[in-house]
Amino acid sequence: MQIITKKENNVLALLKDIKQDYPESVSFDVIKESLDISETRLVESLEILQKKEFIKLDSENNMIYYDDLNMEVKVVENRSELKRYMLNKTEEDAYEIIRDVITKYDGYAPRYVLEGALLYGQLELTPKRTYNIIVSLENKKLLNKVVKTDGEYYTI
Repeated sequence: MQIITKKENNVLALLKDIKQDYPESVSFDVIKESLDISETRLVESLEILQKKEFIKLDSENNMIYYDDLNMEVKVVENRSELKRYMLNKTEEDAYEIIRDVITKYDGYAPRYVLEGALLYGQLELTPKRTYNIIVSLENKKLLNKVVKTDGEYYTI
């Protein structure tokens, strides 16, 4: 599932509608005439849709080729909502990893093991991002820090 903004969804919906008239590809000019947005915004939306593999752009010929327009999408209001949604999604994924690690260590996982799972595991977070997620989960009371004589541990 891809997460896109409302503006990108408008462009995607137009491409889906136009696909019947232009089955292989469509000219950039046709899209520009159909939508009432600036060229800069349109190009920006098309580039994002290309990154998310909905379309392929041919800048030399000003053509848009369809890739997978029927991919499942979640539409958010704007870019700040998109960032907030992605943050929450990353926190959810990190929490699942943390739960697995804590379960393997019988309820108390050492801090370095937990951080290592986030840094070098499937999420490959940066050190700052790892710290922010751990603090966020602590603030939400989903993760508890326990200080023992031999170091810091985390528990759920």
